[in-house]
Amino acid sequence: MLYLLFASVLFTLSSCEEFLEEDISDREVTLLSPGDQAEIPTYTLTFLWEPMEDALEYRLQVVTPDFTSVSLYQADTVVNTNKFTLSLAPGEYQWRVRGLNGSSESKYSTQSFVIYESDLSKQVVVQAAPADQLLTASTTLTFRWQNLYGVGTYRLQVTTNDFQEEDQLLYNELVNNTSTNFTIPEEDQYQWRVRAETDTSQSLWSAVRTFTYDKTPPAAPVLTTPANNASVARPVTLRWEAVSDAEKYQLYVYKSDSVTLYNQSYPLNLSGTSHSFTEGTLGERLIWRLKASDKAGNVSAFSGYRSFVISK
Repeated sequence: MLYLLFASVLFTLSSCEEFLEEDISDREVTLLSPGDQAEIPTYTLTFLWEPMEDALEYRLQVVTPDFTSVSLYQADTVVNTNKFTLSLAPGEYQWRVRGLNGSSESKYSTQSFVIYESDLSKQVVVQAAPADQLLTASTTLTFRWQNLYGVGTYRLQVTTNDFQEEDQLLYNELVNNTSTNFTIPEEDQYQWRVRAETDTSQSLWSAVRTFTYDKTPPAAPVLTTPANNASVARPVTLRWEAVSDAEKYQLYVYKSDSVTLYNQSYPLNLSGTSHSFTEGTLGERLIWRLKASDKAGNVSAFSGYRSFVISK
């Protein structure tokens, strides 16, 4: 008995250690770019730092002109990667980063830089939305990008041919704003880009981002086991065939009236093709069925109903 108790205590301590986070309060993030006291001719900067071991996220702050006399916060954000892109106006700046995890935060690391005014032809617009490789079932999409200093007009282009033939663009318009709505004409993969323009100059094109419009729902799932009206012992393994293009399944379990959900756990979202049902009472009849959904958010029709009876 003493041996079992000792083993149990060791196991508990070991398990706790697996979930304890390292204290990072005495560490500092190593900043990479922009370098300290850098003089920069471009308005679009990618802030970059070395990943910190045991940090789950990072807080980035960018201010004008410095943290001792802040006149404006340009950014104060938490990110889960070690870089962040931002468009800024010419001027003096400081930036700093600290690492974060669930129980501690590191010291800030701070550097300064200056952006000086430069030709528009050297600048690039930073896209904000939609994210690259978006998959959507919505017919309307909102394009957004960061404002570029000294510019009020932007050219947005959308195509399906990777901009190989500019005379066949689906959309090629000037926008007097940093966002606009676009109606997607049909299911396809699209590419988009944006640049700033004035009467005398234009910026470089942004990166090309893609999005895919998919409005076709997956097929309805096909239930396999248990057989309809089968008497089965708990736990009952509910199984169904995998549906092509399905990302997840919504499982509905009802009481015997086939209308009232068995409890508040349902519908239950699942990624696999089976579920172990452990509830129910002896002799109780239960009804179940499924829907499938894809990455674009399209939802299938329901499968057929099946029922089973708890035998023991």
